[in-house]
Amino acid sequence: MQLLAIPGRLEVTHGRMERLARTLSDDFIVHRYAAWPQDPVPDEEIEAARVGALYEPDLVLAVSLGTLVAMSARARHGLSAKAYVFLGVPLERLKADGRVDILADQARAAPTLFIQQTDDFTGAYRDLAAALPSTADTREIAGSDHVYDQASELAQIILRWRD
Repeated sequence: MQLLAIPGRLEVTHGRMERLARTLSDDFIVHRYAAWPQDPVPDEEIEAARVGALYEPDLVLAVSLGTLVAMSARARHGLSAKAYVFLGVPLERLKADGRVDILADQARAAPTLFIQQTDDFTGAYRDLAAALPSTADTREIAGSDHVYDQASELAQIILRWRD
């Protein structure tokens, strides 16, 4: 199984995603944003086009900004993984941009697991679950800091979902 990990906005998330990807697969790639390190804020649409053009993974694992990149890459740039796992979807950003509907589109388009902290400051689990179809796969984990670095706990959740 080839896994593509897409980090969040901050470069520190690259290492976190690499640790998690390593627990899930021997065959993985962690995407690096073209803007790093010069620009700390990668352009979502540019990165979505790059991801759609560069990779053909079986599983996409994405966190925060990476979830937006992955959803855009799937919807508009030809990314067609067999399954997706999203950690810390920035729901408040989607609301502010009027794009909450992409969550339901993603849940219907491909098997997708949404993992969200109970009180994630970018969007609490209960709010994310309410924005998704009732049939969407969701998991709530403790937390409020939007830092998804518990590799072994997250890997267990993902592996149980994949079985």
